[in-house]
This record gives sequence, C-alpha cells and structure tokens, in this order.
Amino acid sequence: MEPIDQVLQEISVAILCGGHGSRMRSNDQHKVCFPIDGVPAINRTIKMFRGLGAKKIFVVVGALASNVISTVGKEFPEVVFIYQHEQLGTGHAAQVAAAAIARLDCAGPLLITMGDKLIEPQVIREMAEQFVRARADMVFVTSPKKHKGLLSSAGRIVKDRSGAILGNMELRDIQRAQILESIAKLAGKPDREVPIEKAIEIGRRIIPDEKKLNNALWPLLEEWRSNGGMTGKKLLEKLGPKPGMIDLGGRKLTPDQVEKQSATVNSSVYLASRKFWDTFLPRLQNKNAQREFYLTDVINLAVADGKWKLAQHVLEDMTSVMAYNSPDELLRIEDIYRRKSIKSGVVEAAASEVRLPAGMYRPAAKWLEMFEEWPAALERQFVDIYGTEGIQSRRKLFVQALKLFISRMGGDRKCIIVRAPGRINLMGRHIDHRGGGINVMAIDRDVVFVAAPREDDVVRLMNADRKQFPDREFTLREALGDINWNDWLTYVNSDHVRNLISNSRGDWSNYVRASLVRLQQKFRTVRIHGFDAAVVGDIPRAAGLSSSSALVVASAEIAVMFNGLNVTPMELVDLCGEGEWFVGSRGGAGDHSAIRMSRRGQVSHVKFLPFRLTETYDFPADCKVIIAYSGYDARKSGGARDRFNQKVASYEFGLMLLKDRMPQYDRMLEQLRDLNPQRLGCTVSQIYRAMLNIPDSMSVAELRETLSDRHRQRLEVVLGSHQPPERYDLRGVVMFGVSECARSVLAPGLLSSGKLERFGELMAISHDGDRVSRHRRIADGRWRSTKYGYDCGEDSMLRRCDDLVSEDPDRVLGAQLYMQPGAYGCSIPQIDRMIDLVTDAPGVIGAQLGGAGLGGCIMILAHPSAVANVCDLLRREYYGPGKIEPLLHVCSPVAGAGAITM
Repeated sequence: MEPIDQVLQEISVAILCGGHGSRMRSNDQHKVCFPIDGVPAINRTIKMFRGLGAKKIFVVVGALASNVISTVGKEFPEVVFIYQHEQLGTGHAAQVAAAAIARLDCAGPLLITMGDKLIEPQVIREMAEQFVRARADMVFVTSPKKHKGLLSSAGRIVKDRSGAILGNMELRDIQRAQILESIAKLAGKPDREVPIEKAIEIGRRIIPDEKKLNNALWPLLEEWRSNGGMTGKKLLEKLGPKPGMIDLGGRKLTPDQVEKQSATVNSSVYLASRKFWDTFLPRLQNKNAQREFYLTDVINLAVADGKWKLAQHVLEDMTSVMAYNSPDELLRIEDIYRRKSIKSGVVEAAASEVRLPAGMYRPAAKWLEMFEEWPAALERQFVDIYGTEGIQSRRKLFVQALKLFISRMGGDRKCIIVRAPGRINLMGRHIDHRGGGINVMAIDRDVVFVAAPREDDVVRLMNADRKQFPDREFTLREALGDINWNDWLTYVNSDHVRNLISNSRGDWSNYVRASLVRLQQKFRTVRIHGFDAAVVGDIPRAAGLSSSSALVVASAEIAVMFNGLNVTPMELVDLCGEGEWFVGSRGGAGDHSAIRMSRRGQVSHVKFLPFRLTETYDFPADCKVIIAYSGYDARKSGGARDRFNQKVASYEFGLMLLKDRMPQYDRMLEQLRDLNPQRLGCTVSQIYRAMLNIPDSMSVAELRETLSDRHRQRLEVVLGSHQPPERYDLRGVVMFGVSECARSVLAPGLLSSGKLERFGELMAISHDGDRVSRHRRIADGRWRSTKYGYDCGEDSMLRRCDDLVSEDPDRVLGAQLYMQPGAYGCSIPQIDRMIDLVTDAPGVIGAQLGGAGLGGCIMILAHPSAVANVCDLLRREYYGPGKIEPLLHVCSPVAGAGAITM
C-alpha cells in the first residue's frame, strides 16, 4: 500500500457542523444540509472522504443538530456524532471533537474541516502526500488572495519578507484594527469630549452590520456608553500606545501591512498530528473581534512556539475548495460545480437538460415557417385563445417577435413562444392584497416572448421598440445580494434592492428581474438559469392594463419551464404578485391571476390570502368592454409608487388600530376583508360604529405613539416601503376597502344573471371611491368641475346607522355597506371627466377607473350597439379638445398566459 493511502486510512476526520449559519436565513434547515446540485453539502463531503478510504468520520453538531443527524444518518448510519453544547466558535468545536475522539482511542493524524464546504478529493490526497513527504506537524490549505469572491472574507496568511509564516489574521480583526486606527484620530484635545456617534459612524463604514460592529469594538463602546462619554485623553488611554497595530509572530503590523504581506487566504482544511492538536487546541482564547475561539489561531500559536513545522498547500484552482456563508454564495458554488461536471462529462450541459415537449421547443426558423404557412392546427389554437375576432392581428405580433429573435439570435436556435395578455378587473379594485375578491378577465392585447435557454444566470432582453425599451442584460447574481431567505419583504425593503431599483427606475427589465429573483428565493437550492428573449407587445404602457405584470408573468413562465421548477399555476400567481414588490409597489396578485388564469369568454372570481379561483362565469353576451386611455400615464415604478404604497399602508394601519381598540374581534380580523357582518357575526350598524375607532387621518408620530407594542415591528416595515405623507388618510381608505370587498362578492351573481343595470350602479359607486373631482355639463355646453369628497365623519357614520333602521326602503338601501364609496382617491381629474362624459350616454351600462389609478385608462361596459357612438363621443369631446391621440380598444375575454404548442 502506498504511504499516502495508508495515511488516508489511518486518519480521523472531524467535520464541524455546530454553528448557527445565521446568514443562510433558515430556521429549520442547517447550513450544511442545503443541497449542492441535489445532494446535501455535508453528505457530499462525507462521501468524498469515504471514497479516499477514510473510515473514522466524526461530525460535530450543535445548532439544528436533529436536522444534521437525520440528513447524514439516512445515507451514512456509521458516522459518529459529537455534540457541541455551546456554539463558541470553530476552535471550541475542534476542542470538543478532539477530546471525544481521544476517548475513543483513535490513533493517527486528525483532519479537521467544516461542513459548509465542497472539497475535491485530489486536494485531500495532495495534503496527505505533503504531510508525509515534508514530515510536517500540520498542513493547511490556502488559496491565492487574488481570487476574489468565495474566499474574500477568509483569514489572511501573513508572511515576512523571507517567506516565513507569521500567522493567520481574520478579516474581522483587521477591520477592527482599521477602525481603532481611525478612532484614535478623533481624540484631538485631551480634555475635549469625543462623540461616540463619530466613532460608530467610522465603524459602520468598515463593518456595516450593527451586531458585528458592537462585537468588534467591545468593551470600548460599552464603557463609552456607560460613562456617558469619553475625553480624548481617556480614549487614547483605552486604545493604548499604538492603536490599530496588530501583533503577529512577534511583530507589530498596521492593517495595511497585514494585507500587503498576505498573498493567500485560509481555506480551513487542516491535517495535523495528534500531538500538534493536543498541544495547541487547549491554548485557544477568545480575545478577538468576534469573541469566539478561532481554530485558525492554532497557526499563530505554533508560529509563536517556534518548534513546529507548518506547511501550506496552496491551491492552483481555488474552486477545488469552496465554502459558503450565504444563499447567494451557495448558488454560485452550485453553478461552478455544475460547470466543472459538464467539462468532465459527468452531466450534460444545462441547455441540453431542458426537457420540453417537441411541439413547444423548436428552432426559431421552424416556428416562423409555421406562422407564415398558418396550418389549421395553429389557427385552432389561436381561436381557442382569442375567439374568431382579431386573430390575424395577434398572428402578426407573434411573427414580429420571431423575426426579431432570428435577426439577433439566428434561426437555428431552439426557443419557446410565451404570451401574456393584459387584463381588466370588472369589480374589486385595490383589495386583492387585503384578501378581497376580484372579477377579472384577460383582454386581447399581449406581450410575446420568444425565448431560448442559457447555461448561466444571465438574462438578455431585446425589444422591437428599442427606443422605449432598450436592450438589457443582467445576472441574477447581481440582483440577489445577501437575500433574507425567510422574509421576502425584508429583502425587497433592503438597501441593496432600493439602490438597484433607484439606479434603473422605470426600466422595463426590472419586471423580468422581479419574477426571476422571486423564483430564486423560493427555490433557494437550485441555481436558476437565465435566457435570451426577443420581446414585443401591444398592451399600452402605463394605461392601467397591467403591461408590467404581463412581463412578470411571461418571464416567470419561461423560467419555470426552462428550469423544470415544480410550480402550480396558483403558486405561480402568488409568486408573481410578491415578485412585483421588487420594483417597489406593494400590491397583491390580482393582476397576475387575471393574466395567468383567465378563460376565453369568461370572467374569473378570484379570492386571495390564500389564492383561490372560486368560480368562473360567462361574460354577458350582449356586452362589450371599451378600454379608453386617458393620455396620462400610471407608472408604478415612477413617482406614483409612493402614493400607491401610502394607500396600502393606510389599510394596514387602520386594521392595526381596530385590533388594538376592539380586542373582541382581534383573532377574527386576519385581513381587512374580514371586517364584514358575516365574519364578525354583527350588524352593518356595528361595522359603521367600529369604523369610528379609526381616526380620519394620522401622522407617523401619532401612529408610533398610538399603536401597541405588538405592531411596532410591522409598523416600521410598512413605513419602509414608501415616503410617508404628512398624514395618512385612514377611515376613508378603510371604508373603501370594506365596501369594495362587499361589491366584489355581489358582482358574479349580478353579471351571470343579467342584472346589468344594477351592476352598472355598483361600477359608479366603486369609481366614486377613487374619484377626486366631479364634472357636469352646464347650460351653454361647457363643463364645470368641482372637487369631490366622501363624508366619513362621525355624524355621517351614525346617520347611516339611523338609515338602516328607518324602514324607508331608499334610506335602508343607501345605507348598505356595498353602497358606500369610501375615499381611496386614486383617480385623477382627467379620468373623472371621461367617466362623467360617457356615464349617461345611451347604451352605456357603467364606467369606472380601469387600473390601479393615478392615470391610465377607464373601462366602459356597454351594449354592442352603443360602442361606435361612445367611441365617437370620446374622440369629439375628450381626445379632440385635449389634443390627445385617441387610444380606444373594444375587447372581449380571452384565455390567460401560456406557451404556444404545435
């Protein structure tokens, strides 16, 4: 047997898995149990050591021990587990391991490493060979520091000019020395007070994390705070004669010198004799920036002792030992692993792994040939999607997308074609994110993607309208940052995302980023691959028809298909709704449900939180919907975003107040939709009286002072989603939401039973909830405008209570919950004027705001015979006088998003 093989069979292997791994952001899965290409990282490591002949393998567990034990035990029942009661650092874990292994009489060298690594077996063989041939007491693995990324935060191996090792210095201790060096310059005059805020500001520039900064500067900050300040003289006394100097190998070095004299970083794989470990593990101390026992300190102790032979095994390929601390680093490792496996022939290339039906995935030139020949089967598919009207205009849009793709990507490249339509919501505005219901239909305006898979995480987008929608390219890696794995809202509120969006505000590619990042966060152990796509569309932008949400849904569909993700349509809708929070809005998934789930000729009644498609019903045969654009954009990603989010915040704050002030309903009020007589078992009058617990408006200061402590954290999260106004409109907004939920429930029955006049009345009331002005024609034909407002005052609420018991049918009807407009106020005067212009036109059933508001379009429900006259009326009295290009679209319900299959 070769000496190397003998050493490998004799060694004991201790794999340290006791730490919390908090940056992985998982409460139930240990860091080492996250899979790399489908196999838990810890099991890959154990399998590697087994393959080299190692028989004595020990795993140190602590935090989430049961998860590690069950993950390892299923595949390797012979592995011995050692329990680390307290997680005091890698040095402490090694002490616990060495002591336990010694009691088991395991002779031979001991190899210690971490479970959050992917190590190639050749590295261990080369280490063992170096250990034997150099007769070293310890061999440890290092990687060149010039390779940045996966090991950028690892400990520095510092050498003197002769090449002799001075020791290992952790990055956090270097940063601490840099901070202390800068703080010393604040001392100034001996008797002058030094502001602690200045010291903290300096520290944050180097260590942004508050907890880590406090650890790094402990006990200095603690004493500074307890004394209520510190003079320059006292500060210098505390810092010592040479603040910021690092003692290493008997030499004093500045932080800059440490960095200059360290060409390699520690990869934390150690092979040493038992005598070495027995000598130095007991000497470890926790006098460092993180106040932990560092295993890396054994190097410093051995150098200081001067009697031990240490050898570095410097990696030529840094990817032969890779470690991860966060989800994005894990995904990078998986990506590198897959690429290396592809090169070695272990697996097929990612692009070849795309498994799609042949009828969905073919060369672009073949697709174009089919669309130009227009076979009967393709025509039937389009009739199934759109009906018989207007399918040739839809066909031209697809041909345009294919020609764009071929001109940029070539005709031989295989691709899929995915469409996503625009949408309108006939009833149920601004309530999907509060658990309310909506009544939606997709319309025959689309965004079309022709997309081909990639082997990396790059997404390349090209648009037929390059002036408005320039070519874009991005990587998922740059968007991810350090994702909070357990809380999507915290991630989208993070400075990382805010900076990313602020640097590309209004950019169309952000909506594609949104869906892919949300999917990556959902499927955290899979590296989502990107795609190249040609995109065309004819959904009017910023018209309130959800052109941006169509981009989100289409790109999500593509990512799911190309990456083989197991996502149901309902899950996809929720993920798309949350994904769009990435651009800054805080809406629900109503638009996305309409775009994805709609059926031709039907309206869908959808409820949320949880998502449920409760029923579909036929759109009235004797009706048409006219979409009329106001000429004023409604851009979620522009300045209107704060206004949208302020309204959402008003809902949240109103519900918090009710839960505090009406504790008897606390558990029943999960969402705003629950504020109704059926859920609470009360009368409509009691709902109005409950509304009086919500003030008309409140400032941020008043909210902070008034809300109970249990709402504090949520309050700050909500405030972080927008620029707060001077005062939040509360009661009017909540009243709108409660009454709109009631109107949404009534809508299916009215439309399916043909009670169109009654439905038209509800459309008018719903729009009044958004209305900001009233427009009436006066005698000489001119229009008079007045400001509009809904009275939500106490007297008005109590008057409605009186009306309900008045026995006057008109008063009782007018006091019903669904008859109250509330005051959401997201219309604009131009939209209100269009509504008032068409409402009394012959053949019009009803009209209201067509989207989320603050611009966009209106939707008009009318009999087919009235369509031409209504369009003429708008051209003559709105578009003409306003010098606005008419944009009118008459539509019927079409099928939801999906891929073309032939």
